[in-house]
Amino acid sequence: MNKVKRVKRRLNFKAFIVLLLIIYLIAMLFYTLFTLPIKNIYIKGTTLLTDNEIIEIANIKDYPAIFKISKSKLAKQIKKLELVDSVTISKTITGKLIIEIEEAVPLFYNRNTKKVVLSNKKEVDNATRYLGIPALINYVPQDNYYDFIDAFKEIDRDIIKMINEIEYDPDISNDIVIDEDRFLLRMNDTNLVYVNVINLARLNDYKEIYATVGDLRGTIYLDSYNVDNIIFEAFKADDEELSNDGGES
Repeated sequence: MNKVKRVKRRLNFKAFIVLLLIIYLIAMLFYTLFTLPIKNIYIKGTTLLTDNEIIEIANIKDYPAIFKISKSKLAKQIKKLELVDSVTISKTITGKLIIEIEEAVPLFYNRNTKKVVLSNKKEVDNATRYLGIPALINYVPQDNYYDFIDAFKEIDRDIIKMINEIEYDPDISNDIVIDEDRFLLRMNDTNLVYVNVINLARLNDYKEIYATVGDLRGTIYLDSYNVDNIIFEAFKADDEELSNDGGES
């Protein structure tokens, strides 16, 4: 009967030490990454919000371990700020925390609600914080109101600053509503502008329109459904006085 010869395997001590060292290095790498504090905070896309406001509400002023932070929880905290429309969080293995924010834009002050209306349709307090925006002076039916906000948020902010008051002023003739989406804008330069929601984007050309009338002041009609049709009627003496009175805040 043949005997089976058993071969004893010797432990390769050097290979074992190398294996332990690799395991140790991997463990240390994970530990270092897990406990790595935030090295730099980069906040992008803000105009009205301050970096300090964002860092405070995110509770990262003490620069905690970057990989212990949940991006979704951090974004949820930051979105509590009224001006934050959306937020994206990213991290790097070098300790950089990058916060990209899309701000809601303050559009106008609603005198009826005593709130500032934002481009995301939120209405917020702190009216004194948002300067250079017009005031909506009367009630607007809800559907027309939201349609106006959707269109108005596309207007250049420099143009918005040129508007003093917004008045909902539907075009009605003989008790027949011709245009329920028409608004009257009282400009800071004393001009009046009639415009409806569908043509609101034409306001972005206001500076060019203003330049064509020179030193004259009057009423500009941008509510025509013919986009090439711009009607300007210069004020008479009495009309100009009324316009100046109506433009006072």
